[in-house]
Amino acid sequence: MLSKAVVFTVVLLCIFTVAERSYCGTIESRYATIVYDNDSLLKEFNSGVRMGSLSYLMRNKSSLTLADEVRNKVDIIAEKVQMVLEMYPKALKFRVVLLASASEVRRVYKMRYGHEVGYISFYSPGDKAVYISTDDVNLRIFGHELAHAVIDQYFKVSPAVKIHELLAKYAESHIED
Repeated sequence: MLSKAVVFTVVLLCIFTVAERSYCGTIESRYATIVYDNDSLLKEFNSGVRMGSLSYLMRNKSSLTLADEVRNKVDIIAEKVQMVLEMYPKALKFRVVLLASASEVRRVYKMRYGHEVGYISFYSPGDKAVYISTDDVNLRIFGHELAHAVIDQYFKVSPAVKIHELLAKYAESHIED
């Protein structure tokens, strides 16, 4: 006969193994909570999001660690997207979930919405989160997804999907202007 402690431990273990994905790391920034499974995802995200003409904005930021650099990049890009769209939500806050590949992004999308897509990233208004593949990330893709977050939180009633997408594409194409 098994003791109650052993049964309890086994039940807890089962719950934790079947529970929804847990993340090992989080970084808090002014606008975002960045979540990731391992440091290699953070490194890949950081190297994929090259600031290009926005690099000068990083000069005045203290980036002693990789986490500092990612935090600064996310905030700078969020501010640039708001400026491009001329939309400044009162309390802009969102999550950025770093995933290893496009197939992981598609898996998460299917779990959340129940159908298959070919996305490498997406914004989920329900949980105010950007899900993005670190294999495919770059400044324009990330800016596009952040535009969805800004648009979603700027309007009391979200615009039609086509308008949302049009505005996000506009932000994406003007992020480095």
